[in-house]
Amino acid sequence: MNEIDWNAKVKEALDRTEFMAISTIDADGSWTCAVQFGHSEKLDLYFRSMPHSKHMRHLLADNRISVAIFKTERFPGSREVMGLQLKGKAARLTDRANVQEAARHMYGRDPRKIDYRTKIDEHLGPDAVWSFVKISPEEAWCFDSRAFGEERREIDLKNLSLKLDY
Repeated sequence: MNEIDWNAKVKEALDRTEFMAISTIDADGSWTCAVQFGHSEKLDLYFRSMPHSKHMRHLLADNRISVAIFKTERFPGSREVMGLQLKGKAARLTDRANVQEAARHMYGRDPRKIDYRTKIDEHLGPDAVWSFVKISPEEAWCFDSRAFGEERREIDLKNLSLKLDY
């Protein structure tokens, strides 16, 4: 079998959508929510949320998180689908350097081309309406029915180096 170019395949899946579904858990069970996301070269994922939201409360108590990234539309002219599934740890970002990095990745892929540097301060401090969260993946899987049929393939995270377009 041919070697999989994980950089190209993961980047294609990420570029197909700007939203991901996150799942968190607490004593009452799981909770799933769709959020807009950004990503780093190593597939660290970033999203922003209101600190009082249900999933943020969950993450403060238990930082385990699952993620699904996929476009709901099939590839044009076919029944083929593609996406990513991940699990990892989430951390709310509170210091300037980490918030700056999150803002660079979130606003860097925004089609409106917002200067991320103008957004940093609004995500800092106890009165911030929005907080950034960083997800560090522990394992990641790709489904691509064009290449793998109905199977999922584990992504080699150690050697991943995604090209950023910003």
